[in-house]
Amino acid sequence: MASERPPVTVPRANPHAAETAAFIDRWVRRTGLIQSFTAQRRFRRAGCAAFAARVMPDAECERLKRGTAWLVWFFIYLDQSEERERALPSSEAPPEFLPFLPLDAGRTPPPRTALQRGLADAWRMVAPAMSPEWRLRFLARFREFLGSGASAKPARPLFALVEYTSGYEVPAGVRALPAFRAMDDAAALLCPAPAAPSRHRTGQQESERLAARREAFRRALAALHRDMARRRLPAAAVSAAAAYAEALTLWIGGPALPGDRVRPLEGGRLSLTEDIAGTPVDLLRARRPAPPPVPSTGGGAGARGR
Repeated sequence: MASERPPVTVPRANPHAAETAAFIDRWVRRTGLIQSFTAQRRFRRAGCAAFAARVMPDAECERLKRGTAWLVWFFIYLDQSEERERALPSSEAPPEFLPFLPLDAGRTPPPRTALQRGLADAWRMVAPAMSPEWRLRFLARFREFLGSGASAKPARPLFALVEYTSGYEVPAGVRALPAFRAMDDAAALLCPAPAAPSRHRTGQQESERLAARREAFRRALAALHRDMARRRLPAAAVSAAAAYAEALTLWIGGPALPGDRVRPLEGGRLSLTEDIAGTPVDLLRARRPAPPPVPSTGGGAGARGR
């Protein structure tokens, strides 16, 4: 039975970081998310695989690769959305993404943009390994995320991906616990961290606000462990909830490893949206001519392994 005390997280890194870095470098180029040499160099310097290895230290190699692909997709999407909303009239229809997340993990329409292609490929890598219930939950969160505009935080969809990368799906009975919902809500306040302080708020006030949010998450996490300890839950359910909770503790800003330079979930940006001449590249709009279809870099039997 779970302890009443939250797990203690220590600086750890997934041993498959190097393999993941090589995989993700190929993936962004093959899906068209990276379209210039300068963007490729910026992407490598960002150290996304190293960051993912820290927040997913226990993920198996293939799951770490696929989880990193999703992180990268969200980072690039958010940057593109911000730039697009500043440059284009709000009346312009946003590009479609939901058709590229079929519930049965089957065929999708032909992608017309790099972000559509990357999304479809990321979904094919993950969805076959997860239950229909998980897919429904992810799609609901993703739909809500898309409707939030450039100010959206990818916390909720990413929380669902924690279940994939940890190898456990949290049972519905555990998810229904008030303590579990409270922990999820508290974590959503921190993942990713809030934007830079406004001109009306001092650095000290911002620090105090973040400290209060972290304390709220710590209390909610402790309450969940106490709640699970009081209930006669199946061992598998306890293991799934514990793995999910510990993963969230890392995702919302666990201890950094020595030498960490970029922490994308805490406000870091991936400035990948310029071509080699410095001209903005709109990854949300189809290019002319449209890039050729790219076969999936994942899926198959590998995506089903834990």
